[in-house]
Amino acid sequence: MSRTLSEWLDWQETLHLSSIDLGLDRVRIVAAKLDLLTLSFPIISIAGTNGKGSSTAMLQSIYQQAGYKTGVYTSPHLLRYNERIAIDGTPASDTAICKAFEQINQARGKTSLTYFEFGTLAAAVLFAQKNIDIAIFEVGLGGRLDAVNLWNADIALITSIAIDHESWLGNNREDIAIEKAGIMRRGKPVICGDKYPPTTIASEAKRIGAQLIQRDIAFSLSRDSSPNNTEQWQWHDLQANVSLTLPLPSLAGEFQLDNAASVIVVITQLQARLPVTMLAIERGLVTTVLAGRLQIIATSPEILVDVAHNPQAAQQLALYLRSHTHSGKNIALFSVLKDKDLEGIISPLKDIIDQWAIISIDSDRGQSAENIKFALKKLGINNTTIVNNNFKKAVQDIKNALKYEDRVVAFGSFLLVSGVLETYYPLINLKSVGLTTDSGHIKNQS
Repeated sequence: MSRTLSEWLDWQETLHLSSIDLGLDRVRIVAAKLDLLTLSFPIISIAGTNGKGSSTAMLQSIYQQAGYKTGVYTSPHLLRYNERIAIDGTPASDTAICKAFEQINQARGKTSLTYFEFGTLAAAVLFAQKNIDIAIFEVGLGGRLDAVNLWNADIALITSIAIDHESWLGNNREDIAIEKAGIMRRGKPVICGDKYPPTTIASEAKRIGAQLIQRDIAFSLSRDSSPNNTEQWQWHDLQANVSLTLPLPSLAGEFQLDNAASVIVVITQLQARLPVTMLAIERGLVTTVLAGRLQIIATSPEILVDVAHNPQAAQQLALYLRSHTHSGKNIALFSVLKDKDLEGIISPLKDIIDQWAIISIDSDRGQSAENIKFALKKLGINNTTIVNNNFKKAVQDIKNALKYEDRVVAFGSFLLVSGVLETYYPLINLKSVGLTTDSGHIKNQS
């Protein structure tokens, strides 16, 4: 009897002893049986603490504008599991994913796989079947031992590096950077877009023999602040002494220029194999869509969702809110997971948020609303309210108490943003943010 996608996902959660079990041995064994150890198309691998999703989305958009058939694997998802595997910008169907799962299950024998490993292999199965031109794999956790690192990427991109997932990656940027650097390959280019890279990025590139292309050494960006050039920025190849003037990315936030600058380097490094015109780059930047990143899903009052879930991302959210002032109050709908730096996430927004509405996430990894309220109080924040755990009711209650000029900022976790988006589904235009699928599954495992 065939399983539905929901049944497959439920079963996968029970198959392996731990939901997160880093290592490549299991996935390599099964990939070999599926004849997937070597893939026929170019591969871009993307690691980093923040900016992976945005960089992936920009690359997908640019290559599609250039006429190439893309395969993209990302995690976690926001509303539908299908979002994780996209062929030419369209999430894979339930049927296609289930067929891939069946192939993987038959091939694995007694080898146990995690939820994430099943998804990673399913992406490879579907990419191979669909004859894509280029694959973009977003690392789920770390890099060195992440399942997507099974394949030798033609080019690696490391975005910003911050402290997150300390239990698995380490508690300082130098150690975390070593894990991210695991996606580097000998003789292959690796782009590092971090403004202040840990020293271990360069030392690991030298040890591995990768060709490091470091921001502000090999490339840079600038922004002309004159009134006539508010919609443009400049990308600079510092070695070839070449500059490009480009339109601002469609994704909100000044930090997206950092991601875009690294993406342009990726494009140039693959230019001989996959030529891309300037027009495709420009159109790709201005047509990129990505849900849950500084995304306004309602107005009057405004509701903004952002998946910021670590201190670095919270700082960027704070910068955005300061530069996009609102006449009314800023009300946070907030929750985090237990393993996050709660104080580090809260502190950048302490003086921006007028009222904190705290919600508990229905997950074993979720922090309780009571613990969050206690942490806020320790930071001197007393304007807090614990709201109903039902997202739909919580959002409606908050809206009922707002004035038209107020703004709700929902952030702190992918799971929280997922819950808020689910509340508005299908009221918001999911196709416009790349979330249209034929599935009704909202599981959201990392």
